[in-house]
Amino acid sequence: MMSRPIYGLTIRALLGQKRTLALVLLSCAPVFMAAVFSVAADADADPLNFYSRLVQRLFIPLITALVALIVGVSAIGDEREDGTILYLVATPLPRLGIVVAKILAAWTVCVALLVPSVVVCGLLALTGDVTFALLFWPALGVTLAALAYCAVGGWLSLQVRRPIVVGVIYILLWEGSIATYAASADRLSIAAYGRALVAEQLPQSAAGVVSPATAAVILLVATVAGALLGARALTRTELP
Repeated sequence: MMSRPIYGLTIRALLGQKRTLALVLLSCAPVFMAAVFSVAADADADPLNFYSRLVQRLFIPLITALVALIVGVSAIGDEREDGTILYLVATPLPRLGIVVAKILAAWTVCVALLVPSVVVCGLLALTGDVTFALLFWPALGVTLAALAYCAVGGWLSLQVRRPIVVGVIYILLWEGSIATYAASADRLSIAAYGRALVAEQLPQSAAGVVSPATAAVILLVATVAGALLGARALTRTELP
């Protein structure tokens, strides 16, 4: 199904972009906050509560969303803009295989940027109270949320001319505002399902829309839907 050459070439192209450095800095911003907390927090501060808030209010809904959106859009959108995607669609490769390779390449880059950061945040914030589960579930939430965002970003890059603008509006307006205050709107929020995974070990997490298992399934379904819609758009969209 997936084209390995396209997967490898896309990873190299994504890592070679100038914007990658900015994404690295963005991914590391929570690490700086966790480091400051570990040094400057007073004796009454609750490390677990701080880490939970850092993951659920900043890392998943903002850092992960923005990084995965930009990388997911870039995986396909950059080739659409410079016209090289025409060479891909001219090959006998299945359209779905092309889109899947692009999404997985974007996801691989996101995992490399985001997962180490969220783990280091936990190590710094929790200090001696850290356990494997406290690091695993936030990392899993970030990983699966990033996968869904990459799939949506790839689909958007084939649907609209300003996919990042549309994606940012979704992240800030829908997920950051409407879904925060309307419980039913959480059902259409990728970040809410990512936070539901975090809630498995961080009970003070605000996300409780579904169980962690259901959240994981929904994020995977969203990813599959994004890939299928992206393949359909790649076939039907006038390129470039």
